[in-house]
Amino acid sequence: MTVTDKKGNSWAATSAYIYLDHSNPVIHGLETTDTDWTNRAPVISVNGTDYLSGTSYTGSGMASMVVYDDAGREVARGSGSVVYTLTDKYEGIHTWKIVATDNVDHASTAYVTTKYDITKPGIDGTEITKVIQGMTVSGYCQDNVINQHTDDEARRSVNNPNVTSGLRSVMLYKVVDGHRYPIYSSTTNGSWASSDTHSYFNIYYDDNVASDLPEYYVIAVSDHAGNITEKKLTTQRYLLTTFHTSIDRSTYNK
Repeated sequence: MTVTDKKGNSWAATSAYIYLDHSNPVIHGLETTDTDWTNRAPVISVNGTDYLSGTSYTGSGMASMVVYDDAGREVARGSGSVVYTLTDKYEGIHTWKIVATDNVDHASTAYVTTKYDITKPGIDGTEITKVIQGMTVSGYCQDNVINQHTDDEARRSVNNPNVTSGLRSVMLYKVVDGHRYPIYSSTTNGSWASSDTHSYFNIYYDDNVASDLPEYYVIAVSDHAGNITEKKLTTQRYLLTTFHTSIDRSTYNK
C-alpha cells in the first residue's frame, strides 16, 4: 500500500495478510455415539474445527459447542469440544441437537438419536408366598399351573420413558439337579427379532401333566437393550412330594 501527499511525498508499506472467515465450523465425532438400544448410558462426545473453506488455514476459531435435548434445554457446553453422558431421565428415544459456533458467529448444527432402556421387563402372575411346615416358599404355584404375563411396557419405569426396547426373548426352564432345561412350546417361549414397545407374552404351563418332577422352574425374560429379568417358581406337586419323602425317610430311620 502506497500513500502520497499533495507535495509528492509518499510512504509505502506492506500490510499483514487479512483472512475473511465465511466458513461454518465442522462437527466431528457423532459416529461414536451408540444409537442402538442399550442399557449403558450413551455418551455424546464431539469436537469442532473451523478451517477456512478449501484451505488448511484456521479461521476465527471455535467459540462454543453446545448440546441440547429434544425439549430445547442446554445440557452441556464446551469451546472446541463437548462431552455429555445421558442421565436416567433420558430413558427412551431422544434426539439431541449439537450447535458449533465460531468466533464470528457462523454456526453449524447436527443431530443424533439415542435409544436408552435401563428398566427390566416385568413378570406378573398368580403365584403366592406360603409357609409350609415352617418353611416360607416364594413363587408358590398352589394349583401346579404356571400362569404368568411378561412385557416391557414404559409404565414399569420410574423415568417415564416415551418408549422401551421391547421384549427380545422369553423362556421357561425346569431346573433338575441345579441344571436348567428349556421347555419349548407355544406357551412357554417366544422371541422378537425387532424392537416393539408393546410386545408381550403369556406363559402357561401345567405342571400336573409334566412327565418328570423338576425342583423348580425359572422364567427368564430379556429385552432389546440387554436387560434381563428372572423369576423362580415352585409347584405344589414338588413340595408335597419332597415333604412326603422326608416323612417316609424319617419313619424308616426310626
